[in-house]
Amino acid sequence: MRPSFLDAILLLLIAISAATPASAQRRECPVEGIKIHWIADYCMSKLETDDEIPASACIGDELKRAFKNDCAAKLYYKRAMCKKAISAKQREGSIGSCIADKDFRGYTVRNKGVGGG
Repeated sequence: MRPSFLDAILLLLIAISAATPASAQRRECPVEGIKIHWIADYCMSKLETDDEIPASACIGDELKRAFKNDCAAKLYYKRAMCKKAISAKQREGSIGSCIADKDFRGYTVRNKGVGGG
């Protein structure tokens, strides 16, 4: 018995999805880094310190905040840091251009942790 056209299409789709890595199947987050690193940088920026110890209460509070996913959280913190940098005249341009700038990130995100790495 010959496979139907729909069976052939189904087999082709299964083969394609099996050959495509899972990471390529989902949309990548435009904000690099790890959520906790963004939270640490946000809190240190908010408190105007470069020490995570005084920022620990803020970090604890922010960890309780609910987001749809980690990407939404990272975008939220990057946007907040962009707003602060622009309003403090530490950065020119729009919030959108700041968010699109892959080089705009805090020390913790840049160094993949407080101690660097």
